[in-house]
Amino acid sequence: MSRVIAYTFRALRRDGSREQGVIEATTREAAVAVLSSRGVFAVDLDEPSASRRRTRASAEDLALGLRALVTVLASGVPLGRALAMLEDLVPESWQAALPEIRRRIEQGERLGAALEASPLPLPPQVIGIIGAGEAGSGLVAATESAAQLLEQRAAMRGALRSALAYPCMLAVAGSASVALLIGFVLPRFAELLADYGQTLPVSTRVVLTFGAFARLAFIPSMLGLAIVLALLPGWLGQRDRIQRLHRALLAVPAVGGIRLSTSTAQACSALAALLSAGVPLAGALMHAACATGDREIEARIARAREAIATGERISSALQRTAAMTPTAIRLVRIGEETGKLAEMLAHAARIEATHALQRVQQLTRTLEPVLILAFGGIVMIVAAALLQAMYGLRPLT
Repeated sequence: MSRVIAYTFRALRRDGSREQGVIEATTREAAVAVLSSRGVFAVDLDEPSASRRRTRASAEDLALGLRALVTVLASGVPLGRALAMLEDLVPESWQAALPEIRRRIEQGERLGAALEASPLPLPPQVIGIIGAGEAGSGLVAATESAAQLLEQRAAMRGALRSALAYPCMLAVAGSASVALLIGFVLPRFAELLADYGQTLPVSTRVVLTFGAFARLAFIPSMLGLAIVLALLPGWLGQRDRIQRLHRALLAVPAVGGIRLSTSTAQACSALAALLSAGVPLAGALMHAACATGDREIEARIARAREAIATGERISSALQRTAAMTPTAIRLVRIGEETGKLAEMLAHAARIEATHALQRVQQLTRTLEPVLILAFGGIVMIVAAALLQAMYGLRPLT
């Protein structure tokens, strides 16, 4: 028996009025036939559950797909044919979405709306840039700006991952070494020493006691951590709690500066692209706030947006709310005075992205020797205590 699917539809009646709703049918063709029998022409027909599914795609894949589209469109190829040519040019994550995007374009939808309805996880500010370009500044230029925005975001994430890779590997390797000592070496050594029945040095007794405590506490600690991780999403489900967490992170030395520079770079990059595409400042600020990835910075930009709406200068509002770094605010002030706000915002994004990466590298350069000394010190203490016990052993008579 065929599965009945609930399709959402938008259709035109003979008198030109519009109709929308849900219709059940076994296939798309059957749904179109039912609508035709009612005397209406289907403009859009989609399966609701399919429209909500999102494919997993990295920022690099999304940027590569948009870059390929820009390249084809810049050569003068019409949009519909350009989408057909992309099948051999885009990453695999785009392949499933292209037919749906093409179908919507053929039905008369704009590219921004088609991308928004597609399974591709494109950020809202990217959709906004493309939609604004279709409305005024030009589709090719807007798609170029959107591709650059995704490329900058992908480059920043890649640089941060590369900078943090070695410290993470060092932490894992050191933790595994300590776990090996505590979980296997110390228990075997304790059994060996128990056969001699002699008094052990204080350092050896301390190390063995610590190892026994660590082994006993391991399972309860893991259970506690699992419970915390299970309850954490629910606790963070409320927006104000995530905002409080992000506010606390901004106050942490070193980490707060990195988060502020990263959020500023993402906000400035999105704002520059949106303004270049012709999006009004109020809407651009709203999208830029969402692009930061930090709820506290997002709230600060929202407060600055309200002040700007009442007539306050952009730079003054951003400075008063501490929504961006001082460097970015100075460049915004220059952009206001020269009339080149979008260019100055793009420049601020590049500077702050570089600052964020430099701060991460400085932090990792400090963290690496700390980790080496910490794990090396633990191994040295354990080894020294065990060797001291071995050298003090006397054969039983």
